[in-house]
Amino acid sequence: MYTKTNKEIYNFKVFQEVEEEKEVEVEKEVEVEKEVEVEKTRKDKEGKEEKYTDKEKRKVKEKQIVKEKRTDKVKKEHEFVIVQPTRRQMEEADMEFSIEMSKCVKEGILTKAMLLNKYSDTGGLMSESDAQKLNEMYGDLAQLQTEITQLNLSSNNSNEEKKRKMGEKMAVLRRAIATAETNFSSLLNHTADTRAQNKVITWYLLTLTKIKVDGLLEPFFPGDTFDDKKSNFYEREENEDELLALVYDKLAAFISFWYFSTAATVEDFQELEKDIEEGNL
Repeated sequence: MYTKTNKEIYNFKVFQEVEEEKEVEVEKEVEVEKEVEVEKTRKDKEGKEEKYTDKEKRKVKEKQIVKEKRTDKVKKEHEFVIVQPTRRQMEEADMEFSIEMSKCVKEGILTKAMLLNKYSDTGGLMSESDAQKLNEMYGDLAQLQTEITQLNLSSNNSNEEKKRKMGEKMAVLRRAIATAETNFSSLLNHTADTRAQNKVITWYLLTLTKIKVDGLLEPFFPGDTFDDKKSNFYEREENEDELLALVYDKLAAFISFWYFSTAATVEDFQELEKDIEEGNL
C-alpha cells in the first residue's frame, strides 16, 4: 500500500542511443584580411630606385581556434519509476476490471469458469476434478479481490496486516492458477477474465509509470484520463517512438510481475530485470 516512506514499486534506468549536436573548439587554418607590411620600390628624385615598406590589407592564412558544430552518437540516460498506486487508483483499477468483465460477458465472451464448466461437462481438456479445482481457485481469488477492495475502502489502520496476508494468499493463488493453465493457456487467453485482466495491467502501466525530468517525476504517458493516456500511447506507438520501444517490454514485465506477485521485493524485480537483459525471458 502507498505510504509516505514507500512510494515506489520499482525504479530502473535505460540508455537510449541518440544523436547529439555539440559545439567544439578546433584549430583550423583560416583565411583572414589583415594589414601587413610589404616591401616596395620607388624612384627617388634623382631617378634611382629605392626600397621602402608600406602597409596594406591582404588576405592571409593563419591558424585560429574556431567553434564548430558536430553530431555524435551518445548514450542518454532515462530513469523510470513505477509508483505505488494510491487507494483511489486501486479502486479505479478494480472498477475497470469489473466494467471490462461485464462488457465481455454481454458480448458473449465466456468467463474462465464458464469455459471450464463447459469442457468438464464434455470431458474436454482436463478431468472434471481438475476443472473443478481450478474453478474453485478462481472463486477463491474473486472472493479475496472483493474482500481486499472492501478493506481498501476502510481507513482503519488495523486492516493493514489483514491486507498483507490476503495479498500473499492472492499471490499464491495466482501462481497456482498460472501453473494449472499452462497446458491450455491459448484457449483461456480469449476469455472475459483474461481480457479484463489485461485491461487492468494496461491501466496500471499507463497510470503508474513516471519518468524523471530534471530531477522531477512526470507521467510518461500524459493525460487527465485513462483514455487520454491510452491515446497518447497509441499515437507514440504508431509514430515508432524510440524511447517507448526501448522501455515498453520492461514496463509490461514489471507491472505484470507486480500484479501477479503482491509480495514481490526489490530483489525480485532486480532479478527479473537481469533475466530480461540477458534474454532469459
